[in-house]
Amino acid sequence: PFSHGLSAPSRMSKVQEDTERMPLEPVFLHFKRFKVAISQAIKRPFHFLAFLRDTELISDKMYKDFQDSCTNLVPVEQVVYRALEELEKRLDEVVLRVLFSEENVRAYPDLEDIITNLQNGN
Repeated sequence: PFSHGLSAPSRMSKVQEDTERMPLEPVFLHFKRFKVAISQAIKRPFHFLAFLRDTELISDKMYKDFQDSCTNLVPVEQVVYRALEELEKRLDEVVLRVLFSEENVRAYPDLEDIITNLQNGN
């Protein structure tokens, strides 16, 4: 069920399984509300931005621009929020799977609470 070059991992995490079963319509509706919380959950930008670039959700130019912003001491939270605004423009199942992938949840454990809130429509 993965696309855009993503391959299914041999063992899915509970979070990823929950994300796959999650009804997407409420998530799309609530995504905008959770952009600030997601940006606060991403403490270190490299993994997040590289993963978005590697899955072709952002271009190499966007990746470089976001990295340059971090280098120029723009707060990580603001840089991540800008990246989320880009993702919101094409918000679809692929974006959600990448954003809440096992790799991202492992790197940014605070995403688990956000996934739970999205699933519950909170």
